[in-house]
Amino acid sequence: MNIRVKKLPIVLPLLLVAALLVSAAVMSRMGRTSAAAHTDLGQKYLNDMNYTGAVAEFLQSISLDPTAQEARLGLAQAYIASGSPEMVSGILEPLTEAGTPEAYRLLIESQRAADPVQALITAQKLVERTDSDEDYALRDALLSEALARPHSYAQGYDQQLALSGGEVRSSGSNTLGQLGTGQSIGTDQIQPALQSAQFPGTPQRVYCAGRTSYVIDSGHNLWAAGENRWGQLGVSYVTTLPQEGWTQILDTGDAAAAAGSVGTLYVLKTDGSLWYAGQGGVMDLRRINGLGPVAAIDSNNWQTAILTAQGALYLSDEDDPLHWTRIARDVKHFCFSDTELLWVTTENQICSQYGLPQLPDTWLWDGQGVTPDFTITAIAAAPDALLLRDASNTLHRIHNGTHQTTENLPTTSIYTTNGTVILELPNGTAQRWDLTRQTPENL
Repeated sequence: MNIRVKKLPIVLPLLLVAALLVSAAVMSRMGRTSAAAHTDLGQKYLNDMNYTGAVAEFLQSISLDPTAQEARLGLAQAYIASGSPEMVSGILEPLTEAGTPEAYRLLIESQRAADPVQALITAQKLVERTDSDEDYALRDALLSEALARPHSYAQGYDQQLALSGGEVRSSGSNTLGQLGTGQSIGTDQIQPALQSAQFPGTPQRVYCAGRTSYVIDSGHNLWAAGENRWGQLGVSYVTTLPQEGWTQILDTGDAAAAAGSVGTLYVLKTDGSLWYAGQGGVMDLRRINGLGPVAAIDSNNWQTAILTAQGALYLSDEDDPLHWTRIARDVKHFCFSDTELLWVTTENQICSQYGLPQLPDTWLWDGQGVTPDFTITAIAAAPDALLLRDASNTLHRIHNGTHQTTENLPTTSIYTTNGTVILELPNGTAQRWDLTRQTPENL
């Protein structure tokens, strides 16, 4: 006996599934086609500098096809051109995660004006992916921008240096010649007011380390005055005797910054290389290898910290100034607050070695650090206080948990020197801010 199997109930579901798949494919193709049309129109608006229209079309394209790479790149360009660079990172995130070089280049462009160090870290990621000469040139240009920050005030163990009227001025003790003049050599007399330090060249930046003073001139050469008992002048000899005047210790035209503590000198050059002289029997400047390009350097009275172009934060050993310990990764800014080292991550989180000052309760705390509700582009600190700058150049003063903003004081740089917060202004002048007070004062 033959048994007839009724196939219709089985075939119908299969046909239904096939129909749905075909329908989905058709709808997907239609969506992509529609997305491409919006992308094309958005590109036309972008070329015509109609940025509002371009943003609207690119957003419509992405809503129809979230994988639309050209729409994301075009939207990033429109945001940059229309003055909304803060929107770029989120739009490009799927592309940067996929390693798309053009996305990295646009992200760098969006970061460059407000935060050259953040842009440098992004550029370093780019060259690690492309190994392109063009991208290396971009990375090196960003390194130069990051190292070009002004530094017109410094405090040492018992001296101060300041740039004013195109000359170096100094005050304090001159027992070892750290004021750069021959006055009061070897005595305990204090010079209370800033007076000419008799620097022989055209100064550009000033630094102090212990009882040694340093000046970088307009030709990027390094000069020093003061203590040299550990060889921290880098001139092949040591002396415990007071010295008069300024000694040129680097004439190669590539000094970018100097830092150090008692008996140590670290020199950061314009190519990002780091050099050292001082304690440990190093009486000539010696290059420190193995750290990669260095983007920033700073010291307190005991240790020195550096930030590399890869975003790695290192701290020198108190007992061995040539030994470095990595403190954190993915860092874009850092500063000292007396003995405390603080930093800001590339994810905009404020962290520290031992503990943060009291911060506003509305900021997000996740057990490792605190994230404010704005993007940080610079940080300076004093005991129990912070000064932060955001992407719009607004300053945020936080003292004992109170949060004050100052919008009418643009700065080219903010930093801490020996517990004092300094603001560098676009007109070439500088102000000092005791963060227990609500306003800064002129130097």
